[in-house]
Amino acid sequence: MITQDKLTHLPERFPYSCQWEVTCRCNLHCVMCYTDCCNRPDAIRRELSSAEILRIMDELAEAGTLELCLTGGEPLARPDFFQLYEHAIRSGFLVTVFSNGTLITEAYADRFAALRPHRIEISLHGITRETFERITLGQGSYDRCVQAIGFLLERQIPLVLKSTAMTLNQEEILDIKQYVESLGTVRFKLGEEMRPELDGGAGPFQYALPEQDLIDLNRQDSDLWRESCRRDAIEPPPCRSGMQRFHIDAYGQLQLCSGNRRQGYDLRTGSFRTGFFEALPAFACDWKTPNAPVLIQPAMHHA
Repeated sequence: MITQDKLTHLPERFPYSCQWEVTCRCNLHCVMCYTDCCNRPDAIRRELSSAEILRIMDELAEAGTLELCLTGGEPLARPDFFQLYEHAIRSGFLVTVFSNGTLITEAYADRFAALRPHRIEISLHGITRETFERITLGQGSYDRCVQAIGFLLERQIPLVLKSTAMTLNQEEILDIKQYVESLGTVRFKLGEEMRPELDGGAGPFQYALPEQDLIDLNRQDSDLWRESCRRDAIEPPPCRSGMQRFHIDAYGQLQLCSGNRRQGYDLRTGSFRTGFFEALPAFACDWKTPNAPVLIQPAMHHA
């Protein structure tokens, strides 16, 4: 594992960690999803081809990128997913995969075991079939997700299960956490924020929990409350997106992060080095401040 003391020797601006939204296509239509508005044939046809992704991936490797998160949409919905994944592993990236889990078969779990990821993060938004499928809008998705978790656990794939707290599942969040803890080595992540859809729609916000409900939820669990208090007690650091971390969308636009897509550099027509070192520094961010301290944290954010 890469240790913190070694990472402090990186230059202030270095393309250390990439979150790559390789597709917006998905087999589910989760009610709070901000990419589902692009889960349409016309938008999918505009996504990067296999050859384009492999070329850009090689440019990232040449520039020294270490962490690579493959997300979507549902990345496994791309027919070429394992071609991309296996190329990334063989290129030396620490690869994280964000998935809904429902497309992970036993055969796919074997492929992950053959070339192991840094970790796989699966969204588990309900502990009951009714709640889970009310959120995913996919009949049978609960059973397929739970089965996939079993396949990955059997192969000792590093696994994180995560939930977004919302009005539809707030009564099950603690039960989800308890279930994850019963699995032993699996980590649990709780998200609380909704995002606007990529086309500007506000649909996901109708499922957002009121602030007091979030406080009440966190108070019920010592771990969640400790983390909530820690976040509240710390002054948020200046945004460092574009310094060591960056985002690439499904259409080849290099951006500061998945939450800031106001500007992009087209990697279809330009090189990654030019985009990262010349274009990104000029991109606007409301949370940036000049001369911010270097904060190098080997973890993926804006998930």
